[in-house]
Amino acid sequence: MEYYYTGKENIDLVKNKLIINNFEFKHLTKVLRKRAGDSLTVTDGERNIYQCKIIFVNKNEILCDIFSKEFNLYEAKTEVTLYLSPLKNSSRFEFAVEKAVELGVVSIKPVSTEHTFNINEFSRSKIERINKIIIGAMGQSQRCFLPEFHNLITFKDMLNYEKEKKNNKIVMYEFSDNISDHNFDGYENKVSLLIGPEGGFADEEIDLLKKNKWEIKSLGARKLRAETAAVVSVFDILSKFK
Repeated sequence: MEYYYTGKENIDLVKNKLIINNFEFKHLTKVLRKRAGDSLTVTDGERNIYQCKIIFVNKNEILCDIFSKEFNLYEAKTEVTLYLSPLKNSSRFEFAVEKAVELGVVSIKPVSTEHTFNINEFSRSKIERINKIIIGAMGQSQRCFLPEFHNLITFKDMLNYEKEKKNNKIVMYEFSDNISDHNFDGYENKVSLLIGPEGGFADEEIDLLKKNKWEIKSLGARKLRAETAAVVSVFDILSKFK
């Protein structure tokens, strides 16, 4: 059963009521034809899941009774932050974001590298569109944690941010021959994963990643599109820690 999203500010646990008045409202009422008496499973994106029944539907919102509450179902134990370079084709970038969320990442951070096609920050409307995709992917895959999407950062800023973090740092590089299992060094609950641009990484970038103790990995001899590499890599990491 698909989950639906509403913000924490719309939930009243004293009265056991919640309201849905975001873009999910139109989907529930116009597409799914939900009416009073229908049951819904709702999440606030903060790992809480609410089993609800619709009390009434008006022109702007759905009011629900909460009859049970659960916490943190189906979320991965490993927290994966995905660094992904923007792609020339925005629909492919959105595909990678959607599937990474379905698989279980907790954060997505676009990063500009030397060969990144588009190094402009995302517009407000673009971020809103991507956040809707993330909410949809969260609900479709029965996740109760809403991953955060960040605006574009530079490769240098990414290195500086990750430098002091106690986590595993993995970069997928097409010219690496390292296809061994990941070395998680006791930090298996936190992983930063970097996927490069369509033009690949510059040699200087790989040198800097090595100096900053990133593990340089390969997905094998076959050359994959960036969005495919992102999906395969996230699955490979999370499948080891179910």
